[in-house]
Amino acid sequence: MIGFGKRLRELRLENRLTMENAAKIVGIAKSTYAGYESEFRQPSLDKLSLFADHYRVSVDYLLCLSESKRTGDLDSLDAKELFSKKHLHWEGVPLEEDELSQIKDLLEAITAKKSNKKLDKDMG
Repeated sequence: MIGFGKRLRELRLENRLTMENAAKIVGIAKSTYAGYESEFRQPSLDKLSLFADHYRVSVDYLLCLSESKRTGDLDSLDAKELFSKKHLHWEGVPLEEDELSQIKDLLEAITAKKSNKKLDKDMG
């Protein structure tokens, strides 16, 4: 199983940061940061939150409690992914499967129409 330190290292490398640069993000010494990656030390909750914000991942992802990097920010969530979730509601009122199916059909029709318009525009 992957540990917090390895996940932190992967994110640092994906973002092309040195240990020193990563340490500066949360205002700690390079040696302290190295301790996080080796899992000799554990960061405080505020440091975890700063790393998560910087790398745009959830704290759960950093702690290896989730494989999803998603931060929970719905601003960029794919509606198709949202509709794959169970127990959706609107202002606390549960949406039944047939209602969700109607909404999915409407969204598919809208995206098909937009795709066709884009094709027509590109060809014309």
